[in-house]
Order: sequence, then C-alpha cells, then structure tokens
Amino acid sequence: MNYSETIHILNIDPIIRSSLTSALDRADYHLRLHEDAGRFFEAVETDSRGCVIIYVDMPEMIGIELLRDAKARRIELPIIVITAQANVRGAIQVMKEGAFDLLELPVNEAKLLASVQQALTRRVDHRAYRGRTRTTPGRLATLTNRENDVLAGLVEGKLNKVIAHELGISARTVETHRSHIMTKMRVKSVADLVRISLGAPRPDPAVRLGAPRPPVDPAARMGTPAPRALAEPGAAATRR
Repeated sequence: MNYSETIHILNIDPIIRSSLTSALDRADYHLRLHEDAGRFFEAVETDSRGCVIIYVDMPEMIGIELLRDAKARRIELPIIVITAQANVRGAIQVMKEGAFDLLELPVNEAKLLASVQQALTRRVDHRAYRGRTRTTPGRLATLTNRENDVLAGLVEGKLNKVIAHELGISARTVETHRSHIMTKMRVKSVADLVRISLGAPRPDPAVRLGAPRPPVDPAARMGTPAPRALAEPGAAATRR
C-alpha cells in the first residue's frame, strides 16, 4: 500500500461510501475518511499527494462549495465528483469549479479505479493530458456550422425538441447532429467533453468548416453506465 498518496473521501452517503471503500481497499489504496469539509481542510496540506472523492447533489448542487473552497485554499489535489443524477448545466459547473472528473451513479468499479489512477498520476505526467488538449482545437474545427448550433443548445441544457424548434429542423436531425458531435470529439461522457473543451484553446475560425461561429463550451448527456456498478443510496451495501 502506498501511504504517500492518500484518497480522501468525504460528503458521501454511508452506503455509497461503503461500496467505494470496498472497491478501493481491494485495489490496495490508502484511504482517509473525513466527517465534513472543515476537518478535511484541517487535515490536508496544500502540497499533499493523492486525490479527493466527494458527492455533489444535483440539481441543488449541494457539496459544490467544497470545490470552491479547495480552489480558494489552493488545494491542488484532483477532486473526483460523484453524483446521483448528472445534468448538462450541473456538469459544466462542477468542471468549471475545478473537478477532475465527474462520475454518475451507479458507478462502474473499473471506471472508478481508472479515474482514481488518472487523478493520482496527473501531477506526475502532464504530457498525455497536453497531448489530448492539443488535439481538441482540431476536433472542434471539424464541427459544421449546424453542429455548432446544436452544440450551443446542448450546452444551455435545452431538450432536442427545443433545439429543433429554434433551428427549424426535426428532433431526429438534432439527435443525428448530436451523435456526430460526440463521434468527432471522440468522447463518451459530458465530463470528458467539458473537461477537454475548457482546457483547450479554440480553433482558428479560418480552418473551421463553413463560416466562422462564436466559440462554445461543448457538452452532452452522460453515457450509459457500465453493467457492474457500485451501490446507490438505499441499496444494500456490500460488506467485506
């Protein structure tokens, strides 16, 4: 077990916390549970190594204050946010507040472990991250004018039928454009799309297909969770 990198867990429902700790224990991670944000900030150092897992209740956004406080206190630990029900606006907000990743319940164990591993190595190896963000402008540049129009509506959290009405096209056409956007950007979740779009410079309008459009912050709905999932609130927790 590596004690130099600690996974801090707080603001998590007891049942969800039990599932999380069981999965992370099996992966031999060093865990530290905190009863509240105040005790967490008392215990953590600004230069600590590790990551944080918190729960944010959407759409009320209960728990997002910790993200803001961590930013204000210059806590550089990557923060993984778990939520029971993600929505476009909420996802964009938590990513803008500095979340490293956003996972929606029920959380697939393999996806959780992958997110934790990426968070732990973020400060060690930035080359892969920079490589991904360098490719983002090129991908944004491949979006057509109509896809950018649809994208702008998705970012605002509008339903497909609302976007269709405003653009004078069918809802089926909107869904087709949405599928093309996700394919071109090579992402499967709103968290990935928002993170890379916020971290990347915008493409030169001269190389974008069609006439230039104002830049947007892309977002799309969360993908379907994988079969193996951790417990949700109210479910029976698996105990070791």
